[in-house]
Parts: sequence; C-alpha cells; structure tokens
Amino acid sequence: MALVFQIAHSTLEPLTWSVRTRVLTLVAQAAVTLLPFLWVGPLAGALAGFLAGSLLLAVSGGWRWWLFGAVVLAVLLGQWVEGLSAIDIGYGVYFTALTGLMIYAVSSLVVLVGLVHATIGQMVAMVVARERLRVARDLHDLLGFNVSAMMLKSELAYRLLPMTLERARQELGEVLQIADRALSDIRVVAGGDQRMSMAIEAEAARTALTCAGMRVTVEPGLSVLPEPVESVLGVVLREAATNVLRHSKAEECVIEVSVRDHEARLSVRNDGVEADSRSDGGFGLDNLIDRLAVVGGRLVASTDEGWFRLEATIPLPVGPLPPGASSADRSLGEPAAVPWHRRVARAFTVLVLAGYGLLMVINVLPGDPNVLHLLGLGLCLAAVVGLQVLQALRYPYRWPRWSQAAVLVAQAVLSALPLLWIEMPWGSMGGFLAGSLLLVFGGVWRWVSYGLVGVAVLLTSVAYGATVEQVAYLTISTLLTGLVVYGVSSLSGLVQQIDQARVKLAGEAVTQERLEVAEQLRTRLGELFSAILFRGRTAIRLLPDAPEQARAEVAEMLGIARIAASNIRTVATGYRHMSLRAELESAATVLNTAGVEVEIDIAEGELAREIDALLAVVLREAVTNIVRHSEAHTCLISVRSEGGRLRLLVTNDGASPRAKTGTSLENLTERLRAAGGDLTAAATGDTFRLVAELPIFPAASRG
Repeated sequence: MALVFQIAHSTLEPLTWSVRTRVLTLVAQAAVTLLPFLWVGPLAGALAGFLAGSLLLAVSGGWRWWLFGAVVLAVLLGQWVEGLSAIDIGYGVYFTALTGLMIYAVSSLVVLVGLVHATIGQMVAMVVARERLRVARDLHDLLGFNVSAMMLKSELAYRLLPMTLERARQELGEVLQIADRALSDIRVVAGGDQRMSMAIEAEAARTALTCAGMRVTVEPGLSVLPEPVESVLGVVLREAATNVLRHSKAEECVIEVSVRDHEARLSVRNDGVEADSRSDGGFGLDNLIDRLAVVGGRLVASTDEGWFRLEATIPLPVGPLPPGASSADRSLGEPAAVPWHRRVARAFTVLVLAGYGLLMVINVLPGDPNVLHLLGLGLCLAAVVGLQVLQALRYPYRWPRWSQAAVLVAQAVLSALPLLWIEMPWGSMGGFLAGSLLLVFGGVWRWVSYGLVGVAVLLTSVAYGATVEQVAYLTISTLLTGLVVYGVSSLSGLVQQIDQARVKLAGEAVTQERLEVAEQLRTRLGELFSAILFRGRTAIRLLPDAPEQARAEVAEMLGIARIAASNIRTVATGYRHMSLRAELESAATVLNTAGVEVEIDIAEGELAREIDALLAVVLREAVTNIVRHSEAHTCLISVRSEGGRLRLLVTNDGASPRAKTGTSLENLTERLRAAGGDLTAAATGDTFRLVAELPIFPAASRG
C-alpha cells in the first residue's frame, strides 16, 4: 500500500489536488508506514524515506521541509528507543533523508520534463510571432521608402511628359533602379538577411529628396563600421527619409554620419517640423527604437526653431565582432547561460549520486575499519561517483567505444578494489556500475549486463561468508541503486534533449514561416515591382517617338506603385494580427485603385481569432488574384453564417483561366481543411467565384 500511495504522489502532481485529498492520502501513507513497526521493528524504518518524499511532493511552502524533518526525527527517536547503536541510528537517519530527497528529486524531474515539453508549442509560437514582427518591421522600413520614391519619381515623370523628354527618361531610369532594389529587399525581408551600405542609402536618400524639390546636404564622415551597426543605421536613414517624404513640407534636409567617442551617430535634420513621429500602421519610430535597442543604441527626436532632428546613436564594440555576427544574431540567439531547468536537473543529479556514494561509505562503518582503509574506500567511491556524474551529463551512448569501455572498466575496478583492504562486501557496491551499463548499452544487452552485476555481487557476498539476509540485502541494494542511478542520469539527459528539440523545432518553424512569407511577398509585391519594371522599360523604349503612349505607361506605373504601397501597409499590419475587417478595408482600397467597383456584405458578430485571421488570409489571396489575373469591373465580397458554418464569398466578373494557377490557393485549401473547413474556386462564364467555409468556433476559443 505504501508503494501505491508513493506512485500516486510521484506521478499525479499532488499539488493540483484539493487539500482534503492530499491530507487523506498522506495520513494513509503514514499509517501503512508506521504500522509495520509493531511486528517488524526498526527494519520497517526503510519505508519512512518514501513518506518523507511524499511530504515534499504533496505539501507546499515551508511546511514541507518541517514535515520532512519531523519524519527524519521520528526515525531517529524510534531507533534510539529500540536501543540501536550510534552507527545504525546514523545509517537509518541518513538513509531516510536520502531516500526522501531522491524521491522528491526524481519525481520533480519527471514533472519538470513534462513542463518543459509542454512549453515547446508556446516557444515555437513565440519564435514565429517574433519572426512575423520582424517581417512587418522590415516591410515598412525597407520597402516603404522604395515605394514612396517610385511614386514620387513616377509622378514627376508623368508631369514632365511629353514636354521634357530627356529629364523624364532620367527619372524613369531611376524608378527602374529603385524597383530593382525593391526586388532585392523582398529577398531580404523573406530571408531575414540585412546587409545595408550607408553610402548607398545616403545616396538613395539624397536622390529621392532632391527629386521632391529639397536642398539636400550629405555629410558622410564615414569610417568603416561593423556590419550590424551599418545595417541598423541604414534602416534608420531610410525610415527618416521616408518620413520626410511623406509627412513634411521641408525645403532643406541635412544628413550627417559620424563617429565620435566610440559611438556611431546618424543625424537627419529638415526644416519641415511636420516630420514627426507619425507612422503608418503603428510602425515608424517605434520600430527604429526597437532595432537600435538590439545593438545597444538609442534614438532621439526633437524640434528646434522650425527644424526637426532625428539622431540615432550606437556604441561601437571595443573588440572585433565574431565572423558573421549580426544584429539578428544578438536578438535571436540563445542566451549563453544554461537554462534554469537544466541547472536544476544537473543539481538534482549530482546531489542524488553523491548521496548514494556517501551511503556506501556509511555501510562500511559497522565493520569498524581504520582511518586509512576508510579513506581509501572514500577515494575509490568518489572516483566512481565522478565518473557517473560525467556519464549522466555527457551522453555516454554517444562516446567512442573505447571511451565507454574505459569508464566501465574503471568503475568495475574501483568498485572491487576496496575489497583488498576492507575485506568485506558492502551495500550497493556495484550499483553505480549497474547504472552505467544501463546507460551505455541498448536493447537486451543492457539488462543482461545489469543482471550480471547483481550475480557478481551475490557470488562475492557468498564467497566472503555473508549470511543469507546479508546476501539478499547486498544484491537487492545493488540492483535498486543501479535503477536509481540510471533513472536520475537519464532524466537529466532527457531535459537537455528536450531543450535541443525545442531549438530544432523553433528553427524549422522559422524556416516554414519564411517560405510562406516569400510566397506571399512574391505574389503580392514581387509581381507588382516586376510590372513596374516592365512598364518603365516600355515607356523608355517609346521615347522620344511616342511620348503620349509613354505617358500612359507611366500612369499605369503610378497606379501599380499605389497598389504596392497599399499592399505593404496591409501585409505589414497583417503580420502583426490578421483581421478580416481590416482586410476588407484594404481590399476595397486596392480594388478601387485598380478600377474595380466593390460591394461588401458582411454580417455583424465577433469571430474567433483563428477564424478571423484565416478568412483574412483567404480574402487577401482572392483580391491578389483579381488584381493580377482578371479584367474585372465589379466584385462582391460577402461574409455570412449558415447552418453553424461561416461562409466567405468573393465573386468578380473578370474570370480568367489563370485565376487558379500557382500554389497559393492549394495551400489555403489545405489550411482550411486542417481547420475543418473547405475552399472552392471556379469560373462560370465571365464570373469567377471563390467560396471559403469554416465552422463557427465560439469567441471564447480565441487564442
């Protein structure tokens, strides 16, 4: 019965039980632990360690240790009343305390492993969320400037045509350069690899701001900067120039980059005080503050006599950076310190193994050995315990065969060597060797070798003339110690393996997220920038012979650039939190810009967050297909609930056989099916219909 209660307390997380249940089970275990004293006597004290362990597991706060001490004290008093010797009393007290701590340690490790395992999903979700936030920031910071510059230069080229052909050709050439750079930036956003040049960014900012009619002064003062510092300052400069273009009425802008007092400084000043901290979609200066914080920098925005000043400062590292180091490495890298749960697991492992080593020394004390013999035994056991700790923390099954064999031979020799001067077997003398064999070998051989250790101890005990009771005790004690050593060592390694699995899963999740990002950016932005390149090259070829046709191409370029700007805002906002209502607003803007008349019919009501986000993704893909592949004039978007299911309908009158090409709709179909829904898309005559259906989850399920 004591074993039944112990298993329950060790495996079923008793701290989650009601107080009444815990009290009843502990009282019951105490009763079955103490009753055997009436007929067995002091030998029944071996069960007290299990009760001590249960108290540590089932009682919270400081009381657990008081009750643990009370059990140990009760064993001491009981054995003293029975008239046992001081050595026997000491052994009984120590064995009770060690058993209680061992049970608490092993059981806590089991719970700890469960907790760590349970956090894998949360950890992966956090990593994916952080990756999405990075994508959102990079979309805004890296691509926003390019699109603003393309729109500005396209408008200028449109105004210059058909009168000033050469200047218009020059502006169109610069639009093509910016579009090329934007395509490169898409790869940067999707892959997370940011390497930016301050010289290139300063020249791009000067060109764009000059085109907007500003007097621009660039005072580089550039020296060689570490790659992470230069990349972050490049993003800051690009965002600062974007804000000047979008939000101010500046006539003059001064850009200065310098290194002073072991700090890299970027200052952007303009005489349009409206260039404040406003941003699109919640980004802007907040993003820059976060980026600078990663490398220990700071951002200061101020106004002075009609001038707006944005200054970024980053401390320079004293020594050289490691090869390939980047700001992303600093923000996403794993901390150098060992996680707390692994430190706890290691501490428990060392504590239990050292405790069992000391218990073996105590087993020899009844034989009254001299000091030198006892010291020799202690040194041998210390070496055995040290080898066992090494195996527990260093995965012995991964070692070369010769290393495994050397450790096992050393443990066997050190366990048997004290027999030369102690001249008697002692409890658990082969326990560490038995545990090591279980750790190193696999399959049936581990249990065969484990059993052979028990046989060896049994034969040794018989050879030294031990009584039947002593032979049984020595053999059973050795085998039980082997199981404890194996269990503790395995659990400690298991915690580390789970940590490694978490890191691997997080990496795979980020890789998958980047693949999805690349697909979305390719379909929503990459093809738009490619279209701008095509229109721009066509306009240049038409000059100077057909300026009016070239002007029409530029007008198309400008419309595409506006769609791209809208897409950047919606995609960036969507990576923060996809919202169907926000996506509906974005869809109306994009389609109206493309000349499509939109009708929206949406039922009132709150949606579960996961359903809201999934329908937003479907709507975004549907609108992208309309803009890219159809010649629609009207579009209907309807969201209704029917029969316990939510139905999103998107129809347009510009059906095209290309409307379902690519993998995007196939991927969405798989995602909807995984959520219990379905997706159908088909053309009937000139009408193309896309229908997505999902079960209506209660709002309480939102995560």
